Amino acid sequence: MGLVGVREAAGRLGVSPRRVRQMIADRRLPARRVGRAWAIDEHAVKPSARRPAHRPWKPASAWAVLAAADSGQAPPQMPAHERHRARERAAEGLYAVAGRLSERAERRCFYAHPADLVRILEDPGAVRAGPSAAADHGIDLVGIGPEEAYVSESSLARIVAACHIEERSERPNLVLRVVADADWPFPQGAEVVPLVVAAVDLLESDDERARRAAEQILDGR
Repeated sequence: MGLVGVREAAGRLGVSPRRVRQMIADRRLPARRVGRAWAIDEHAVKPSARRPAHRPWKPASAWAVLAAADSGQAPPQMPAHERHRARERAAEGLYAVAGRLSERAERRCFYAHPADLVRILEDPGAVRAGPSAAADHGIDLVGIGPEEAYVSESSLARIVAACHIEERSERPNLVLRVVADADWPFPQGAEVVPLVVAAVDLLESDDERARRAAEQILDGR
């Protein structure tokens, strides 16, 4: 029997990771624990033939929706019809589109030497995210998971060359969400992501406390 993770199952079903976890809790999806994560029978998450599969969003589209959810406005450089679409999608609620927002960045896991970990988080090209942004937004998540930040592709290349860092999936202490240079959404000098971005990051976490914190934030929007 083939198994898939929560994020892949969400993408196949066209729902958010939160919805997949709820379906597991309701025993509507066959799943079992593998370590701290859920593993789901891949045959149970085949897209319905009656519902056309969603085309993946482009990263720029995902960032436009997040900008609209944060400020009510999509990036002004986008064509008017795309800004309107982003506002409509944001108005649906980020829960409804959470699975498709995963296209905003490539999530990569690393182990960094503890001294270099601090340097990376303070690097001008890194924007603290997820649990690493929690304290900035008054979210009590001390000790949750690895450190996390967004970086551009060019910043990642520079960081890898300058620091003791190796990519690994087992017991990472750093998650870098990598964004193509052309799609970089943060203003120069940004140190931490906006609250809605941090919430979406946390919603994708395997940690229950992180997901609950994200749900409380998004419930208020």
